[in-house]
Amino acid sequence: MRFACFHVGNPQGVLMPEQGARDAIAQSNFKFLPQFDQKNKPLRISGSPERQKMGLFQEIARSLVGSNGTEHLEQELRELKRLGENDLSNYWSDRARLLLLVNSYDQARWAANEIRNCWSSMQDLVYHLVPDNIDVYSDDELGKLVRPPDKGAFNRANIETFGQTNGKILIAPMNAIGRGFNILNANGKAAFGAVYFLTRPYPHPHDTQAIAQEMNRRALDWVDKADFLAWQQGDGIVQRAEKVRQLAARYWRSVEQRSYYKILRDNEELLAFRRFDLAATTAGLVIQAVGRLLRGGVPFRGYFVDAAWAPNSAARKADPELSEPDTEQTSLLVAMLLRICDYASEENTVGNALYKPLADALERIEDLHW
Repeated sequence: MRFACFHVGNPQGVLMPEQGARDAIAQSNFKFLPQFDQKNKPLRISGSPERQKMGLFQEIARSLVGSNGTEHLEQELRELKRLGENDLSNYWSDRARLLLLVNSYDQARWAANEIRNCWSSMQDLVYHLVPDNIDVYSDDELGKLVRPPDKGAFNRANIETFGQTNGKILIAPMNAIGRGFNILNANGKAAFGAVYFLTRPYPHPHDTQAIAQEMNRRALDWVDKADFLAWQQGDGIVQRAEKVRQLAARYWRSVEQRSYYKILRDNEELLAFRRFDLAATTAGLVIQAVGRLLRGGVPFRGYFVDAAWAPNSAARKADPELSEPDTEQTSLLVAMLLRICDYASEENTVGNALYKPLADALERIEDLHW
């Protein structure tokens, strides 16, 4: 929908959508929507031990469904249907579908199964994404019995056809659909009217590919900084190269030791600004994800569900007497919003052209105390 053209590293122009599409995108709505357990404590998935995550996803799914579809998911489907029935602009017609985003295929299955268990009338309308390499054969085809597919499994290779199915809810890993797919309805518009970020994306500390990409970025920063530590120590290229190797090894170990967002610390010596970098990475993931809901120049409705997105705001929703706001030090959601708004600033000509409508919508986010 929008492309920046580059020549010798500098953008030469931006292919813009029509003004009507930009206005529609700016009409999108965001809301922080934490869920709570029976003791009114915010449900936090990100940062929780792995052994607890299945139960937490089930608990959040039950909370969003309520008693057989009386809570937010049903309310949202009804609202999207109402918008479509009263839609003179053709923005909302045939878009009463929900996209729920998680961090893995297992998480997608856990959430989908729980929604189906809690919402009997929707059992055949709830799907979860499965990888392309999961093939299901009957014993008639290959002469052997293979485990039947999970109920509601939807193959990733077919995701662009979801708008032509009877499905109303799809749960999928964010990285599996973040880019490269046009999931459209019969009108050629985005099939989903609303997206729920059930959990907060967070890089796995032992993802060697992600660490290598980060190391490559840091190496470029080090080369560009004339007074970088390695260039000030040692005589000659060999000694300086050895110093860089030692610093790189130290940096790699520090990445593997990362844990909670709130305890990430900057390391100016190594040019590592970890909260800023993570917020920028998360912003990229969210922008790619919501891109699935902008196709055709239409608005959408977005919800951030995991209490870990903004812990102080979640606590305040449970107890209105609490007044401590979230900042970019406590909340990855706040830090991400600030990065996107930075990209869309008037001083950043290309970023403003690409992201201003989305930044305007994000700045109006509801129930985020910041």
